[in-house]
Amino acid sequence: MDKLENYRLYIQNLLEKHSHFKDQDDVQSELIFDTVRDRYQLMRIGWKGLKRVYHTVLHFDIKDGKIWLQQNTTDIDVGQELLEFGIPKEDIVLGLHPPYKRPYTGYGVA
Repeated sequence: MDKLENYRLYIQNLLEKHSHFKDQDDVQSELIFDTVRDRYQLMRIGWKGLKRVYHTVLHFDIKDGKIWLQQNTTDIDVGQELLEFGIPKEDIVLGLHPPYKRPYTGYGVA
């Protein structure tokens, strides 16, 4: 299996793992896998009482052979989880940080 196919599977497995969120309200996890454009998201959608819940929990893109973490609203270090899959640090870009900060993250810069 080639590198990009592995990256797609790793991201999907990671999102699936974190999608098993249980809430007492009517909030569900929704996984979005666009394997053609390489965009992957975990969202929470539903209702908490009278308040609408609709937000992206985790969002990854694959661009130019690198995994871009675009959003992480958890306290989980998903960069570390990607490293545990064997993905090199230079192939993980923290896109949620501005470009000037990326060289200081220890991960890829773009």
